[in-house]
Amino acid sequence: MRRLPGSPGEAEAQEYIRGAGEEMGVEMRVEEFTYSSSPLTIVLPVTCLLLASLSLLGSLDYLMVTYLAMIPGLVLLLVIYLGFKWSAAFERFGVKGGSSKSMNLVGQIAGRDPRGTVILSAHYDSKSQLMPVALRASLYIAGFFSATLLGLTLIVVGVMKAAGVDVMGNLAGFYVSLLPAVCLCLLVFNFTGNRSPGALDDASGIAVILEVGRVIAADPLENFDVVVASFGCEEVGLIGSIQYMLAHQEDLKARPCYMLNFDMPFSRTGSLCVNTGFEVPFKPTSARLNELARDAARDMGLEMKGLYMPVGAAADHMPWVKHGFEATGFTCAVGYIHSSRDSLDRIDTEGLRRTGEVALAVLSRLDSEYSAPRQASSPD
Repeated sequence: MRRLPGSPGEAEAQEYIRGAGEEMGVEMRVEEFTYSSSPLTIVLPVTCLLLASLSLLGSLDYLMVTYLAMIPGLVLLLVIYLGFKWSAAFERFGVKGGSSKSMNLVGQIAGRDPRGTVILSAHYDSKSQLMPVALRASLYIAGFFSATLLGLTLIVVGVMKAAGVDVMGNLAGFYVSLLPAVCLCLLVFNFTGNRSPGALDDASGIAVILEVGRVIAADPLENFDVVVASFGCEEVGLIGSIQYMLAHQEDLKARPCYMLNFDMPFSRTGSLCVNTGFEVPFKPTSARLNELARDAARDMGLEMKGLYMPVGAAADHMPWVKHGFEATGFTCAVGYIHSSRDSLDRIDTEGLRRTGEVALAVLSRLDSEYSAPRQASSPD
């Protein structure tokens, strides 16, 4: 199903998830929300265009040999710093909502004697983009980091020019300084469509949480309620995840809460990765959950690598990390997502199984950790 928010495929996916919940005996509660696509279609291109314009202005100032180059340098660094805080911008749009409607589908499996909550999440929407994801990510990283270097350079050479040391106006340096403007301008044309079947991104994540939910429903955990959350509108700014978190965070923070998000949870070859951090400066995900996942994978004879996402990619667990939750994401760097090539035949079924088994092992280890204090304090 091609599942861009607002498309018929999105509604079909919602019905599919409801049916899967019925089969496992877990009601998938509907939580509707409103959203706007402007973060994806307007704000992101405008931000890239603004950064490109500032970079170009800085390059021209460098060529014209003026100490005023330090001003666009400072402004450029400020805008880049704000740009690296993209997850906070997503949250502001998520709170605001919009004229379009979507929903989260949420099931709960009660623990036997629960002391906390574990959230298993994935998103069910999909999108395609004009650029291959590897090119898009490369342009983001090259554009942001070269713009940062340009900003720093403009400040240094501007100060030196003001002190009477002329190190500006080099034509070769000017051409090199155009790199961030070129990269960021190209990103403006990365148009969004509905051509992707979204098999790995993120039907695979939905498959994992539904299957793990089925196993847990047959044999619930002792110390944790398990929430199976299928989030909508991830591809337009993590909207479903943000809406759910803000609606429930007070109750969830009243007792221990852990979140495992599954978004492209394995590579085409079945390799496993966990997102160790994001943004600049580095914002770490849950060290405890990451360690449990790596230990579980190691016990199965598998290697779980870490993946850092500084800019150009986002996932539903990131706002939860920013709000102080113990959260992490199973994800991989894959080149063919957001395109018509993200089809079912590319799914590695062994990777799917490995991800599910690691998730079950993490849940079991968490449950055991919380059982130990109870046993120690028993009257025996």
